[in-house]
Amino acid sequence: MNEDLPDVDEEVEGAIRIIAEHIKDDSNSVSLADFMDRAENPEASDDLYNYVLRHPETAISLVNELEEYFDHPTPDLDTLRNGQGEFPDHDPWWEISEANAAKIRPKEGPDDNGDNAIDLEESSVDLIVTSPPYWQKRDYGIEEQLGQESDVQAYIDNIIEAMDHWKTFLRPTGSVFINIGDSYHNKSLQGIPGRFASAALENNWSIRNEIRWAKDNGIPSSAQDRLVPRHEVIYHLVLDKDNYFYDLHGYSELYGNGSNPGDVWRISHDRNTGDHLAPYPRDLVRRAITLACPPSVCSKCNKPRERIMKRGLTDLNTDRQQARRALEIYEEHDELTEDHIRAIQAVGISDAGKAEEFQVGAGENDDDVQRLAKEAKDVLGGYFREFTFPEWTTIGWAKCECDEPEWVRGTVFDPFAGSGTTIQAANSLGYNGYGTDVDTSNFQQDQSLSTYK
Repeated sequence: MNEDLPDVDEEVEGAIRIIAEHIKDDSNSVSLADFMDRAENPEASDDLYNYVLRHPETAISLVNELEEYFDHPTPDLDTLRNGQGEFPDHDPWWEISEANAAKIRPKEGPDDNGDNAIDLEESSVDLIVTSPPYWQKRDYGIEEQLGQESDVQAYIDNIIEAMDHWKTFLRPTGSVFINIGDSYHNKSLQGIPGRFASAALENNWSIRNEIRWAKDNGIPSSAQDRLVPRHEVIYHLVLDKDNYFYDLHGYSELYGNGSNPGDVWRISHDRNTGDHLAPYPRDLVRRAITLACPPSVCSKCNKPRERIMKRGLTDLNTDRQQARRALEIYEEHDELTEDHIRAIQAVGISDAGKAEEFQVGAGENDDDVQRLAKEAKDVLGGYFREFTFPEWTTIGWAKCECDEPEWVRGTVFDPFAGSGTTIQAANSLGYNGYGTDVDTSNFQQDQSLSTYK
């Protein structure tokens, strides 16, 4: 945003930019500053109103785009930050280094200033979120840059080689979320994401998800003989498929749509792209961080703190009308106790359920469980089913077995940092952020730690 303009909520800023861009496309008389200044400048507001009335086609397009924008709401930044978990007391840090992502290595000593040696320790990164330059799309004018290879296979080989260097920095429980774009060559898609996936598997990476980033406001195309691409692929890769940090509960709580929201992310491009030509959206990074970056890690043993979960008794999903009604009936009848709810959950919907488990765990006999379940069902009717799948809740965070754990915040690394979107997103949620790029001139420092503050 322009520094002369007041601070506004991210979602409001996005809507304002949509409106301002529509007006500015057709008339230079109304700018973003005019729109933001409407309260102090009524004439600007009147001009905007009258202009839209005179140009109904702009109004229709504006309404459609705003409807799409608000059709996929995301949690606000404060909600996201508060939902991450338990952080250590110290503040997050960030750093950017000029280096070739395909050749980076840790410094061997304090005096090691060799090419591509960076101030990042081995096994210190919890999550890599990055988007390598797309093949044959942008020439940075730098020798040995990734993305300008003569053929697709060489491009993929170079990405895989780069990832071999990244392994050095990744903790054993770490993850990689990598946005791989496809390219057209001689009027044919090259199938780059699929080729990359095959190469990654051959190089001992495990692919946990192929996420589809659905873009409602993708880049326009003049092509008349094919559909405009409106999705890209994000792969979630790990080195140890049985031992990586993953907070599905935290992600589901924040992004909704059930206990497992699915592998399609509907995210529009950020509109504050600055001078960088291809930044991916902040929400894409925030989703990856929320899923796969621990808020706290013991730097001694590299063990992340994980949620301690417990299934509640009456913690139901109140977004559902049936659940709200079930809770109302339960609260209206004092004769129903928590033991009745435990019996319902033990017996289950089919009346067979886990009554024996309940008997062993609570010291009650099977007849009492069945009796309590029947009493509850007589009162609740069909709504008793709502209590058979209560929500899980966080009751704490796991501790470390080290004598004196040294807790550090989770660290997010972007080997192709660009304008700094990944670093900014990490800091804004409370995580450390580190980035490298062969050209750091696009990096916007004001995106980083100042945003967290």
